[in-house]
Amino acid sequence: MDAQAQGEALIRKALAELKIWGLQRVFAITEASQQGSGRAGSKRVALIKEWRDVMAEVGDHQSLVASLRQSAYYNLFKDEITAWEAKLALLQEGLALLNQVQRRWVYLEPIFGRGALPAQQARFRNVDEEFRRIMGQLEITKLVVSFADIPGIRDKLPQMAQQLDVCQRALSDFLEDKRSSFPRFYFLGDDDLLEILGQSKNPAVIQSHLKKLFAGIHKASPQSCPDQINIQPSA
Repeated sequence: MDAQAQGEALIRKALAELKIWGLQRVFAITEASQQGSGRAGSKRVALIKEWRDVMAEVGDHQSLVASLRQSAYYNLFKDEITAWEAKLALLQEGLALLNQVQRRWVYLEPIFGRGALPAQQARFRNVDEEFRRIMGQLEITKLVVSFADIPGIRDKLPQMAQQLDVCQRALSDFLEDKRSSFPRFYFLGDDDLLEILGQSKNPAVIQSHLKKLFAGIHKASPQSCPDQINIQPSA
């Protein structure tokens, strides 16, 4: 086999491997039931897991395509190589953003789902609906390369990430204001503090966090006067 035939065969083999990967590689999907952003009941949503493996494979294939571009026989396969180059670049950039959006959504959805920060509800709801739509589309085929075919995905994700960033900053400012008003709230994580603020009239919830707020306190119980609280030290 002469050098040209051998060089062309290597490129064909590499492109065939890329095609097989594109036809077979699917996202690992997990299911989550989340409160639906101020709506009654729960709504199932698909989430992607094992991001590291997918991103590593995309990076490896980008390196492979870059090496094909350096081949003396690149021009014979230029269209196919260029198409893979563009698709893999979109996957690398877009999936990194989707991972970021998913992580923020997972954190913020339960908070906004129970009605926190009314001023930001509309903003979050818009992102929530778009996120669910995207994940629903990916769940249908599950193919990793199908992500690149979602209309307008390159523009949507940066906007979603920016809007979630606004929501998260608003949440952080809200919690900081509450902690400044009552410094012992600094002993609580965000989730615990939000639970207290959201269920401030539920004694069982408040009592479950007392030991974090006050060292040595076991529980609080009402005395004869309903407005008084009897603080009992832990044993």
